[in-house]
Amino acid sequence: MNTMSLAVLVIASSLAMLFTSPASKTIEPITPIPHETDETDDVLWDDQAVNWLLEAQSPNGGWGAGSHSYQNITDPHAVQTDPATTAFAAMALLKSGGPLSSNPYQEEIKKALDRILKDIDARPDNGRITSLTGTQPQVKLGIHIDASMALQFLTDIREQINDPIQEKKIDAAAEVCIQLIQGSQNADGGWAGGGWAPVLQSAMANNALEQAQGRYNVDEKAIENSRQYQADNISADGVRSEDAAGVPLYAAASAQRATSAEAREFEMNVPSAKVAAYSTGKIKKDEIITALEEKGMDRDKAERLATAYDVNVSSTKTLQSDDIWNGFGNNGGEEYLSYMMTSEAIAQEGKDKWLKWRQSIEPKFKQSQNPNGSWSGQHCITSPVFCTAAIIQAWNAGL
Repeated sequence: MNTMSLAVLVIASSLAMLFTSPASKTIEPITPIPHETDETDDVLWDDQAVNWLLEAQSPNGGWGAGSHSYQNITDPHAVQTDPATTAFAAMALLKSGGPLSSNPYQEEIKKALDRILKDIDARPDNGRITSLTGTQPQVKLGIHIDASMALQFLTDIREQINDPIQEKKIDAAAEVCIQLIQGSQNADGGWAGGGWAPVLQSAMANNALEQAQGRYNVDEKAIENSRQYQADNISADGVRSEDAAGVPLYAAASAQRATSAEAREFEMNVPSAKVAAYSTGKIKKDEIITALEEKGMDRDKAERLATAYDVNVSSTKTLQSDDIWNGFGNNGGEEYLSYMMTSEAIAQEGKDKWLKWRQSIEPKFKQSQNPNGSWSGQHCITSPVFCTAAIIQAWNAGL
């Protein structure tokens, strides 16, 4: 055996040891099979993932991540469906299959929509869209994660629905989610009841409001405060991970995603030569802010865009380090969610950058995939539905 072959076997063995998980009641224990790199690997791993997710859908149209107290139950049909996981899985099918009118999974997506609309219509008077408590997404991401996930899905699908009756239902449900999300925001721009890693719930709430503001009445100040909260986790001294369960990856990915829109707006309004000079320290921030003001932008916004650009560059640079992707040394659902947010942020930078990132992350996705086509977390959010939906969205974010 030559040196190169031996090296490949060592790496594969190490990864196989990294991604192990408790056995499931009906789903095979997670023992990832190292993938070959030749022509025989053309059985598409991402198609297997989508097929698994389709089979995991409940007859009521929903998906469930299961209870935090019973994380050993990984059979998707042995847990109760919840709005956050249902929306998250449906978004994965939307991104994987393309426009709803030609999406091969449109029936499953429509069933998920009906499930979420029913859940929101029957919501309790508790400031949330579900009476369920203690789900894995809620405990780890925060008690308002259901509304944030649901709003993202409702906004995505609203543009593709041509049924006036259904449109009204979606609009009403989206308005409910917006009110609940904005009403639970903290003074610092984060969100109340943030669970184990509050920065991630805040990232998803920020994403939801950003997506919704083009169609619905969203408080711009709520988004500004949210972006500032995320940006404050990145400074010249490094990553502040107190609200990220001590895991810099979560804070960096959240900050990168939350500042990506304003960073792109900054680049669109500043000549490329000045952006390059600013990035290399040849000109100061005040000069950049003045340039934005000369284009008619008020100073507060100019300062905010410049800061967003700084944070986005810093967080992107941080995420280029191999060490930060280790998290706890293996992957939980929060890591997979971070991959998704990073993929979405890089996709906004352009197709070429995103395809390069996608190629770099593919081996990690393949090596951590379960034999049945799903993924599972080795800590925190272990739900195979949640983890699989996150990977599918990360893989398709730029398409």
